Amino acid sequence: MPSYRQRGCCQSTPSGFVLPLALSAAFLILLSSTCLHSLALLSRSRTRISTAERMRADQLRSAAQHFAQLATDSHSCLLTWPSSRWNDLGSQCADADPSRLQQGLIGEEVWSLIDWVPSGDTGRLSLRLDAGARAVFLLALDPDGLAVREVGAMRPLVTLEQERP
Repeated sequence: MPSYRQRGCCQSTPSGFVLPLALSAAFLILLSSTCLHSLALLSRSRTRISTAERMRADQLRSAAQHFAQLATDSHSCLLTWPSSRWNDLGSQCADADPSRLQQGLIGEEVWSLIDWVPSGDTGRLSLRLDAGARAVFLLALDPDGLAVREVGAMRPLVTLEQERP
């Protein structure tokens, strides 16, 4: 009597078909998990960069506000002159110390004045952090007395790290 296989009732699959199929499926699963892992790392990296940028902007804004706080009393007369002329004012601002407005400390971060240019009831303040971040602020001056009324929006300047490819 012929066997079940000999009668042709059951056709067997070609030899070696299942193993390559299983390997291909495993490779696709591995590839997709690698892609998902890469996307997660990219997202985390972007979050870190965004947080660092927000922190730098906050430090720059704090530095501008610190400048505004220092530019009071006897130092307020310096606000009517560009920073390039502060050391040459002599008796016009005798009680003012220009160095107080040229550098300061916010937390652990040192800021430095790049430039101050007054223009009527406003002035353009350019600052730099020791870490390299720089920004320009438009400051509104009080028309009744020499004092900073408001620190305006920040316009970031290119840092040395951003200039490099």
